[in-house]
Amino acid sequence: MFVFDGSGSMWGQIDGQAKIVTARETLARVATQLPPDLEVGLVAYGHNRKGDCNDIETLVPIGPAATQSGALVSSVQSLNPKGKTPLTRAVRRAADALRYQEDKATVILITDGIETCEADPCAVASELEALGIDFTAHVIGFGLTAEESGQVACLAENTGGLFLNADDAASLGEALQQTVALAPTPVPAPAPAPAPPAASLSKNISVSVSLEEGAQALTDADGVRVFWSAAPESGGEEITLLALPRFSARLEPGSYLLTARTDRGSSASERITVSDTELTEVNLVLGAGQLDLAAIMANQDIKLSDVDFRWDIENRVTGETFSAYTQNLVAVVPSGQYRANLVITRLDKMSPGSVDIDVPTGKTVQAEIIAATSKVLFRAFNRDGSELTTFDVRFQIYEGESTENNDEFLAMRIGGDPILLLPGRYAIRAEAWDKSKRDPVVEVVDIAPAADQTIDLVFP
Repeated sequence: MFVFDGSGSMWGQIDGQAKIVTARETLARVATQLPPDLEVGLVAYGHNRKGDCNDIETLVPIGPAATQSGALVSSVQSLNPKGKTPLTRAVRRAADALRYQEDKATVILITDGIETCEADPCAVASELEALGIDFTAHVIGFGLTAEESGQVACLAENTGGLFLNADDAASLGEALQQTVALAPTPVPAPAPAPAPPAASLSKNISVSVSLEEGAQALTDADGVRVFWSAAPESGGEEITLLALPRFSARLEPGSYLLTARTDRGSSASERITVSDTELTEVNLVLGAGQLDLAAIMANQDIKLSDVDFRWDIENRVTGETFSAYTQNLVAVVPSGQYRANLVITRLDKMSPGSVDIDVPTGKTVQAEIIAATSKVLFRAFNRDGSELTTFDVRFQIYEGESTENNDEFLAMRIGGDPILLLPGRYAIRAEAWDKSKRDPVVEVVDIAPAADQTIDLVFP
């Protein structure tokens, strides 16, 4: 499975030509030379939306190159880079599509940048290597620096693959041909032999969860963690299994109560019987839906990271709550009625609002909250026009029109240090720390929505 970088940086140039153009032409050339019986497919990321770490798409499903190479070429030619680089999730998506826990699987990642969606490619590579039958990831860095190469090479190193760096069309083509040559190819089936006695399976259970009956099984890409346990019906200690949405493992033959619990309150159980020689496949139905929440900054000049946003989610029926630090939250939750409150932590814990959401079983419900946040700088001047700076002045900010109520105290800033504020009315108390011992200055100001604003206060 090829994993192709469609992030915005692919418009950068090498030798006077955009990297996306060079990569398209090179992959198209290599695709026409693939062995016809080689199973191939294509996953791309960052090509649909800006700023979306879930922008990952299987463009060409796995199939023989004899039928898929044309679709692979046309799909690459139509890519329009624009987004982020969720390369770790994309490699996991490709591994899932190859059913890496059940068969040999090779992923070839072509990227011109490093992970930008707060995932750990080294840890995921180790996990795929540990859980897969024979999983290998090759990484082709296209125009990467030495430092960037070091951050993605572990995907290959931790799975026994190759890391190759390409700086032009020729070296990119050589790297693709070298990694393709290492991919597993079908071999002719041997002549039928007498069936041997059934052997013990190294993995005799395959488990997964779905939102509703008949729905597709969830994966890590759906933003859910699932904690599994198996309680022997004959008695004995409960067995803790892997914390993944789906996986294969081995249990001693017998009867169990299998339970899946998510990190957001959903759960399901089923009694199963496990054999030594036959695979038991189980899909548990959570009776859940998905929240897809976005925090929108109206002032685009304010640059915040995920840790500056906190979503507080409350089930309005059960009262259960959870919180997550991220700008865009995707979470699997039990179907029901929810209230989502957004807090921007750098606004000294102020909230731009809440939204009530009904989440039906099996559905994804989207909502957004717009934060009309402003960046405000307070300055203080002497009567002669000279400015008090740095540690010569302290500003105390209160919500409302008075500085007398400590309950309305919001924050303190030293001169020259801006603050993020929501629109509204505030009382500002400025204290001079120089040797003049002047009385503080108090002024009530109105902060406009989504603006860069400067407030000047003058000492008499």
